[in-house]
Amino acid sequence: MKILFVAPRFHTNQVEIIKILLEKNHEVFFHVACIGATEDHSLVKPVCYKQSKLSRYIEKKFDKGQSNKRFYFPGPLTYWRAMKQLKPRIVVIRDPYKLFSQIAAFFALLIKAKIIFYTQEDLLRPRSRKTRFKQQFTIDLFKAAWITPIKSSNSPGEKGWPRHMYHVPLPVSIRPENACRKNISDDGPGILMIGKYHQERKKHMLFLQALDKLKNKYRFRATMAGECANEDQQTRFMKLKAAAQDLQLNDRVELKQNVPFKQMPALYASHNIFVLPAVDEPYSISVNEAMGYGLPVICTDTCGTRFNIHNGDNGFVIKSGSLEDLTTSLEALLSDYGKLKHMRIKTLQYAREHLSGEAFYEIFARVARERFSIIMN
Repeated sequence: MKILFVAPRFHTNQVEIIKILLEKNHEVFFHVACIGATEDHSLVKPVCYKQSKLSRYIEKKFDKGQSNKRFYFPGPLTYWRAMKQLKPRIVVIRDPYKLFSQIAAFFALLIKAKIIFYTQEDLLRPRSRKTRFKQQFTIDLFKAAWITPIKSSNSPGEKGWPRHMYHVPLPVSIRPENACRKNISDDGPGILMIGKYHQERKKHMLFLQALDKLKNKYRFRATMAGECANEDQQTRFMKLKAAAQDLQLNDRVELKQNVPFKQMPALYASHNIFVLPAVDEPYSISVNEAMGYGLPVICTDTCGTRFNIHNGDNGFVIKSGSLEDLTTSLEALLSDYGKLKHMRIKTLQYAREHLSGEAFYEIFARVARERFSIIMN
């Protein structure tokens, strides 16, 4: 079956989706607004069609020439021909209210492809009447399904969610259990944090402060990894490096920048605990990736992936911005290696059942069957 993805770019969180679809003998195609320099195109090569003159004009007038390409769309005639020639059976469209997304959805409807909109929002969040009407109208207009990887509670908002909207997990690579049986080194457990350096809400400094409180009581080594591609990020990186030195954590903490995607597996595999103290994090694929390597996770109560964490079982959900909560949770793992081992086993079990490629495919196929009467298996 031909499946087309339309998105701003080929994000790393989509790699496992592509992999499982290819393993199930589907043909996968990807249309994007831009192509990033660090993307891995070994599974599928994204296609970026030439930007239309009208799109360039709108972008220049309203986006000040910035690079996020939110006003990008290709020449309609060129794209219509491409869509007709490809004739996908299913079209998965990211962010349905972007211009590119709407053109793709309209053309997909004309060729009678089945449309699945994809956003990263809480399925169960309370919605205003206006928002619910807008989403339901979009679903009905395009005879579509709508999927999201976030489902943060066990009860719906006051008025529920639109019809034909589903929770479908973003899959990650799951390591075999024997590959995750890591012995803790003489330096103590390895603690990993990942987050772009220029974003204060990632709370890198809070992480350093927690480590400072624990450095004289427990053995550990820590790594912070993040993007450092512009001046703001470089400035923030140097400030964090100086802070680590002021706190006398230089021999405990390593700051890495711009780790290539292909090197991330080794980074996860060489650590024992994953920490994301970020505030108001919409959805963090790094949390799920860490769980796929058996790393218990500490994240905040405003992180979109917190629903995957069960307190004391496969990690801890802490209060946003709380140094006390972060320190206490880290101490619970650093002080009890037996608990850390137990949580590693539970983390892997949860990831295998809920975050694997097979878990994604089972639910994705169910959506196709229930909404479109398409049998994918």
